[in-house]
Amino acid sequence: MPRIDRLVIGIFGRINAGKSTLMNLLTQQYTSIVDSTPGTTSDTKSAVMEIHSIGPARILDTAGIDEGGDLGSKKRAKAWAALEECDLALLVIDPVQVLLSGSPEVEESIGNAARRHGRSLALVFNIRADSERILAERGATLADAVEFCRTALPDRTAVPSIMADLSDQASLHPLVDLITRARPAEDAPPQLLPFIRPRGAVVLHIPMDEETPSGRLLRPQEMAMEYLLRMMVPVGLYRTDLRLGRSSDAALAAAERSRFESFLSAFGGSGGVQLVLTDSQAIDLMKDWVPKEIPLTTFSIMMINQTAGGDLDLFARGAAAMDGLRAGDRVLIAEACNHDRMAEDIGTAQIPRKLKAAVPGVEIDHAFGREFPDPRELSRYSVAVHCGGCMISRQAAAARVRRLAEAGVPVTNYGLALSWFEGPEVLARVLEPWVERRDG
Repeated sequence: MPRIDRLVIGIFGRINAGKSTLMNLLTQQYTSIVDSTPGTTSDTKSAVMEIHSIGPARILDTAGIDEGGDLGSKKRAKAWAALEECDLALLVIDPVQVLLSGSPEVEESIGNAARRHGRSLALVFNIRADSERILAERGATLADAVEFCRTALPDRTAVPSIMADLSDQASLHPLVDLITRARPAEDAPPQLLPFIRPRGAVVLHIPMDEETPSGRLLRPQEMAMEYLLRMMVPVGLYRTDLRLGRSSDAALAAAERSRFESFLSAFGGSGGVQLVLTDSQAIDLMKDWVPKEIPLTTFSIMMINQTAGGDLDLFARGAAAMDGLRAGDRVLIAEACNHDRMAEDIGTAQIPRKLKAAVPGVEIDHAFGREFPDPRELSRYSVAVHCGGCMISRQAAAARVRRLAEAGVPVTNYGLALSWFEGPEVLARVLEPWVERRDG
């Protein structure tokens, strides 16, 4: 199940500017409810699709930025979060609506936010059938209204735009052309395992437990297999019984270790295995069972390296920052997916238990799924520990990292944190394959 890298397009603007109409035009179906009632879009709508000449895309239809009240404030927070995660922000403007309001302040706030977050911006002027008549009755022209709207932007001429009736199907092709012109340059995602050589087997160590879904492997495991097979690298799958491996009965533990070592020897031992890629929760066993001459790292580290665009150093520095944790410090454990957390869940059971043992008196909070604190809330944390990010886009991961950086909070991830618990030499070992590739 390889990750599909999608262009994320966010749709922003005032209430009733035509945002949901644009969403439906792009998706060619009734994706978002369209109604003249203010505030019809109550939450960010998401649609994934293939756009001819663009490729895979995810479209985000957001609520109006200018809605008032407590509910409007919550909707705005969702819209701003969507802007952080998108590649391209489409600012939908009804020039009649803006001119009659007397101020392009809403458009200015969206333009400034896109610039602040480094998002590409394009303008879609929604020209309705009666726009020119309404303006003429007030002594203005369409050109006047459009120019008034452009005053909200720091550089009026450089922002690509179109004028179109979004309720007209004929506007689809000009809209797609605008997206093609305005989209940011594509950066190729880093390779999943950039240090792998064409020869030598890779052992994927997958200790299935109560949380392992029936009928399939987890996404990082499937991605690693697909990547290695395409490179024609031999792949070995192995499952350890963690309970036996950690047993206080020395004979049981030794037998489980011997079973694993026999499996390695079937590939020719250290001469035939170029990497052991393990589930992070088994690093306490693998650090001793895998011979020192065989490189060792984890699925979680593999995923966060790719999700973060290859910036693994950032997360390594976050792991080093855990050395400074003291009683009373707060740590945020963030997991981007939602699942039924059972038994020895890594985020809610294993890491908290190990963290409290390593730093007595430390305080721990959690953030699950799509929800992630804003920089003001994040500033109270000394360190954030994030999952591998296999279920979120690179854009969403980057938005989270930016929020943490703005709050001055070091960030590491599950694989690095679990290795840190085992000691500095283990942390250095799981990072070594990546460091060698970078230095080379």
